[in-house]
Amino acid sequence: VGNQAFADYVDAHIHLTHINNKEDPIPICPGMFLGFVHPAGEVHIEDSDEWAACPGQDNPSTQCTVGDVPEIWDGNESDHDGPYNGVKMGC
Repeated sequence: VGNQAFADYVDAHIHLTHINNKEDPIPICPGMFLGFVHPAGEVHIEDSDEWAACPGQDNPSTQCTVGDVPEIWDGNESDHDGPYNGVKMGC
């Protein structure tokens, strides 16, 4: 995560995939209101456990993290630990 120029550079030079789980608030930090932009390549695990491809940078669709968790207090920190395709992270 960085400014717009950083996100554009990453998109132009790296094929990136980042997987975000349900209402995990960590992927939206730091916030877009501070000028931060996430590179393209998000795959979002929805509440139904379906995996949705989210084209572009910070896709506002409700199938993607920015649309599903627009503000940090809309999130659920325990979703950060998964499960990711049945695998739970953390201690």
